[in-house]
Amino acid sequence: MSNKNTVLNIFQSVLFLLYFIILTTERIVSLVSSFQFGITQMGGLDRYMTILTLVSLCGGWLYLLLLGRKLFDFVGDKAGTDFRHPSIAAGIILLGGMVHTIGTILVVQFVAYGFLLGGMAIYTARCVAAEGNGLIRWLTFAYITAFSMAIPVVYTMSGNVDISLETAFYVVESITSAVLVTVFTVMLIKFYENKSSGSFCPFVWIFTAIADAAVLRLRWNDAINVFVLIFASFTLLLGIVGKCIVCFAAKKEID
Repeated sequence: MSNKNTVLNIFQSVLFLLYFIILTTERIVSLVSSFQFGITQMGGLDRYMTILTLVSLCGGWLYLLLLGRKLFDFVGDKAGTDFRHPSIAAGIILLGGMVHTIGTILVVQFVAYGFLLGGMAIYTARCVAAEGNGLIRWLTFAYITAFSMAIPVVYTMSGNVDISLETAFYVVESITSAVLVTVFTVMLIKFYENKSSGSFCPFVWIFTAIADAAVLRLRWNDAINVFVLIFASFTLLLGIVGKCIVCFAAKKEID
C-alpha cells in the first residue's frame, strides 16, 4: 500500500469516527438541556425525541464498541466490508440525530454529517482510482448525499394549526424520518460494500418523494421546509438520471 493510500485510509476512518464523536457530543449537550428543562414539562413529542436520542446514543455506541471495533484500527488497510458494522452503528445514532430536541445545535450536527460524507467521498475517490467507472460512482455518491439530506428532521409545530392536523403531522414525520434513516443505513452499508454503485432503485426515490411530500404538505400552513423540498427534488432527479444512465449502459452492452 502506497504512502498516499495509507494516508487516505487513515483519514477516511478518522472522518467516520469524527462523525460519531461530534454528533454524540452535540446530542449529549442537547440531552442535558432537555433534562434541565424537565421531562414532565415537555409535550409528548419532546419526550419521544428525548428518549429516542438517549436510546439511540447508547445503542449506537454499544453496537460500535462490540461489533464495529475495526473502525478504531488506523494501521491496516480496510476493505469496504469493514465499514458494515460502523455503518449500522452510524444509522442507530442517526435515529436520535434526526430529531430537534431542546438544545439542538444544528451547525454542529451539519459538521458531524459533513465528516461522514467526507469519508464517503474519500472512499469513492479511492474506488475510482483503483477500478474506474467514475461517472456512476460519483453520481451514486451524489445521490446518497442528496437522499441523506432529504430525511426530514422531526420538529414540533408552532401550534397555530388544527390539533388533528398537528397530530397527523407528528405521526407522519416521525415515521418518515425513522424509515428513511433505516433506508439510508442500508444504502451506507451497500455503498461501502461496493454494491450500491449504479443502484438507483426506483422504489427508494419514489417513496422518498411521496413521504417527504406528505410531511411538507401537512406542515405547509405552519412553515415550509425549503431544505427538505430542495433535496427531495434532487434525490428524485438524481435517481431518475442515474437509473436512465444505468439502463442505457446495460442496453449498450447487450447491443
